[in-house]
Amino acid sequence: MPVSETLSDRAARRGRIVFDTFRSVHDPRLAAWLLFRSHLLPEWAITASSLSESTPEAALTPLGVFGVWRLLATNNRELGRCARIFVSPRAAFDAVVAEQARVDEMTVTAVRGPQSTTHGWVIRRGDRPILTAARWYESASEAAAAGRAATTALGTATIAQGVSIGTASGRRARVVMNTP
Repeated sequence: MPVSETLSDRAARRGRIVFDTFRSVHDPRLAAWLLFRSHLLPEWAITASSLSESTPEAALTPLGVFGVWRLLATNNRELGRCARIFVSPRAAFDAVVAEQARVDEMTVTAVRGPQSTTHGWVIRRGDRPILTAARWYESASEAAAAGRAATTALGTATIAQGVSIGTASGRRARVVMNTP
């Protein structure tokens, strides 16, 4: 496309859904992910080490290969994180495709964080958590507004075809995921 051509407004303003993995139950990024999620979804609170035990999530995550999806704004700022940890990036891909098609059935709930000045949000379809906040907000109304914006972004986001894989050195490598 020539530089002088403009992108359509819709294409230029779409967020992205990207996929990541955690190397093992000992990955510090996984521990941080689970700790943050435990404040938003206390009923799902588990530790990374408990994933190797017989828990419902352990059944989803054999061999230490965990797939998750994240919703990013057009400036690559993280807007939200999937609520579940999946058996693989492929399982995360399939789940987000299905959920994106049902975004009109989702609702946002503001959630109080560990301190009185921290609030987040959870997007649910029915009673099932789908997406959570990726950061804290100062007020419940600010969190709810951010959750509504994330719902809108989820409905129009471009789904990435690659996955970020952790390496032994701690660096991340992006590889193409086989999609149908």
